[in-house]
Amino acid sequence: MNPICCPQCGGLSAYCVRPDGLFQCPECGDLLDRRDIDLDGMEVWGVSADGTLSTATDPAHSLDCLMEAIEEFLTADECPNAEYARLDSMRSATESLAAYIDARRLGIKRPELGYTEESVRTAVNAGADMVLGEISLGEPEEDAINLVVNAAITSLTNPGASFAEMVEENYGESADEIRSWWGWSK
Repeated sequence: MNPICCPQCGGLSAYCVRPDGLFQCPECGDLLDRRDIDLDGMEVWGVSADGTLSTATDPAHSLDCLMEAIEEFLTADECPNAEYARLDSMRSATESLAAYIDARRLGIKRPELGYTEESVRTAVNAGADMVLGEISLGEPEEDAINLVVNAAITSLTNPGASFAEMVEENYGESADEIRSWWGWSK
């Protein structure tokens, strides 16, 4: 963690949170609004347990670096100086883990791992739109693609759901009604 120090008084003191949500320098009284905090790169800001405004490495970046360090450790034997590579990867892993812990202590939320439901929903719909936009299909085939999209998303949010449950959830119809659209059968 790195405290954000007040530039008005020469960086002698770090800003501290006030009850109104602003940050104030205890030396000169300069105020800082959260909207005025502008960070570059992989830094995020938060408030430490003692109320000090601080920056830390984004926990998502820290986890990426940790995973990279683990991979470097696992492949160290492929390097000309394997012992050095192992030690360097352990140093990197330790630094990355410490940076992650610092960010979490500042109250920064842990990053989402994997894909979110919304990102999957967007990707599946974009894939259907890509196919439907480039291939001239008839209405039955387009409906079938849309059924698959809805089935995939239902399977994500409700694993083990049946066709009938998916149809009821997405179309408000019975499975038999959907099958009757184009003479589809079971």
